Amino acid sequence: MGLSLSFIASQGPDPLETLGLSADGKTLRAEPLPPPAKFVTFDLGGWRIVMSDDHRFASRERVSNAARGGVAIGVYMEEHVMISGAFGATDGQLTWSVQHDPEHGLEHLDVWGDPPDALASIRERLLAELQDDDEVDALFDAPLDLAASVCSFHPHEYEGEVDLTILSVARKDLMKMHEPGLSTDPGPAAPAAEAATSSRPGFFARLFGRR
Repeated sequence: MGLSLSFIASQGPDPLETLGLSADGKTLRAEPLPPPAKFVTFDLGGWRIVMSDDHRFASRERVSNAARGGVAIGVYMEEHVMISGAFGATDGQLTWSVQHDPEHGLEHLDVWGDPPDALASIRERLLAELQDDDEVDALFDAPLDLAASVCSFHPHEYEGEVDLTILSVARKDLMKMHEPGLSTDPGPAAPAAEAATSSRPGFFARLFGRR
């Protein structure tokens, strides 16, 4: 069965309060995937990672909030429809995003802002894999690989156990979930987009009647 999840990795102040979450004290030693609860957190390589089994959790707004006074990266993946994305933020401001939606084509990447330099080599490698096998959605891994190049956590590659803390919702008003739209319209405060997209609406846009 395919994974559907998202996570926010941050360095700086504890992000739980700004995310509307709190620790209930229950900690267990386990593999982080699949998440054993709706929301969990663990530390890895100097990053605090907050994970959810809902791919909509790592939204632009939450990633920006988690970056207040520090930096944060958000990643979402939904393998049932093969959409994925990664967002980066510094000191509360979104700075880049890279997203993939195969409804725009298997080579599709929506790139906005100033993503890490590793994106160029990641894209080149995955496009080569796509040329070798055009039935594999290779670009799905681009946002995941890019985020891992910064925070060293990759949902497809991490092996081992961590100390997981179960989280509970402290503020329901901060828990609204929205499908992750592409970054060609990231918001009024964002810099100009540098996108590689087509005008064809994606899966969720068509499903919910957005044009």
